[in-house]
Amino acid sequence: MASSLSLPQTTISDILSRLPVKSLTRFKSVSKDWAYLTSTPAFVSDHLRRSSSDPSLIVRCYNTQSGFDSVILLITDPTQNFACRHLAVPLDEPLPLFPKIVGSIGGLVCLDVSPCYASDFVLWNPGTKQFKHLPFPLIASTRSNPIWLVFVGFGFDSFNNDYKLVRIVSFKRNDGLPFVRAEVYSWKEGIWKELEDTVCFDSAIICGGQDGVVVVDGSLNWVAIGLQRYADRKVVISFDMRREVFKTIPLPALTRIGNVKVMSYMGLLAIAVYPLVFAANGNNMNRFEFSVLSDCEDGRKHWTNVVLAENFSKFLVPMGTWRDRELMIKQMGDRDNHPKLFLYDPIDERTKRLPIDCADLYLQCYSHVESLVSVDGRN
Repeated sequence: MASSLSLPQTTISDILSRLPVKSLTRFKSVSKDWAYLTSTPAFVSDHLRRSSSDPSLIVRCYNTQSGFDSVILLITDPTQNFACRHLAVPLDEPLPLFPKIVGSIGGLVCLDVSPCYASDFVLWNPGTKQFKHLPFPLIASTRSNPIWLVFVGFGFDSFNNDYKLVRIVSFKRNDGLPFVRAEVYSWKEGIWKELEDTVCFDSAIICGGQDGVVVVDGSLNWVAIGLQRYADRKVVISFDMRREVFKTIPLPALTRIGNVKVMSYMGLLAIAVYPLVFAANGNNMNRFEFSVLSDCEDGRKHWTNVVLAENFSKFLVPMGTWRDRELMIKQMGDRDNHPKLFLYDPIDERTKRLPIDCADLYLQCYSHVESLVSVDGRN
């Protein structure tokens, strides 16, 4: 290859790793050497590292909680030229409901394609257009022991170079309290296995919707509410993807009287606290707070406030972060104005409106990067 192009292979690899997936896919049919080069784990990793610095937004818009009238949009360059296109989910059979996004990381999007109980999943790479149905989970609902709630999360275990899907399943005991089982799917091994360590669920149960999970530094994180004597508290339940164990992280007192959204910010675990019910004169309910969990001089971790907005006239509902720095916030409308979606940068305090029509729509928003990562776990 080097002699025909008069360039060292390392130089060719460096040039190709800067190109979009669409171009690389075309090149695979032009040159067998390039097809081999761009399929190696080293090249896939280099390409992903470069593309990660310029993420897009992948957005699922739907009109009802049932998932009907849904679309998935890919928004490139959200703050500049703003190119938006619909993504067609390349499934080989019709679905009773539109897929729900479990997560997007490393160019792979995990979709929940089940009608209920989060029991059927697909891995999809929108760039290469690959998709793969995953094996069915191990934990199932039965007539004698029906499933109550299911929560899922999708993330990357960098230590083992493995993408993992976690499924947390709650059943109700005879005394009305939840009983939890959990399982994890390994992209690398292609199998599900049940997790033994679920002791933290004895005192807390996950709350929130489908998009109530975030990946931070090799962990999946959900907001949970306390049970029994801890019923007035909220915590974060965190799953370490390398060690495959759960732990709880205490939350500040303010979270007891507001909605809580767990997020990621500059590589740190973060939370946004916002009103349960808007009340201009009610007990600090008309405020929006954004805090990060950071290391302090005493060697412990503390929640540090980054953003505080008080006395605002409209709901501010956090949706997530883009580039792990800018907050995606939906400003709820009123009788005369539709909801708006915008980005807010806490560092330079700049706000950028995103031209997405939010009227009468629910949104799931995730950062997304192009990659050559295979859905089959071969990279």
